[in-house]
Amino acid sequence: MKAPGLFLALALIAACSGERVAEEGPPPLYKYNAMKEAVAEARQTLPVFWDALQSGDPAYSDFALNVTTSSDRYTEEHVWLADIRQVNDAHYAGVVPEDHEIRDGLEAGDMIAFRPEQIADWRFREDGKFRGAYTTRAMMNLAPDAKIDNIRAMFHDSPVP
Repeated sequence: MKAPGLFLALALIAACSGERVAEEGPPPLYKYNAMKEAVAEARQTLPVFWDALQSGDPAYSDFALNVTTSSDRYTEEHVWLADIRQVNDAHYAGVVPEDHEIRDGLEAGDMIAFRPEQIADWRFREDGKFRGAYTTRAMMNLAPDAKIDNIRAMFHDSPVP
């Protein structure tokens, strides 16, 4: 009887010390209907982002895309990328920004390649305030009692110009 118990204990220790397996799907926050709707709306209005990025308008800055990729934590992680560039007709790349704080195995400065269908959200600043950022807006609405007026002030009333 002691041998099976010892074997079970060793198996549990080995399982805990082994490589972490990513949880299937996106982070729990992205399972809310409000977040799913935000992603759908962001994808629908994505041409606004591309037009602004290519316009050269000095009023526009801080372009970023939220893309789905795998990580140490989830098989569908959402990460904001900056310094967006087109690699070829079907692929893009972006850099994990310096302010990335999620412990997901991705590091600031990492270059991530992605396809257009991986884009979940977009944002840029227009005259100092954000356009787009549908998922961020949805998150703020999911916490209506939170004292985040200072954060809301960073966004234009409308996500699109």
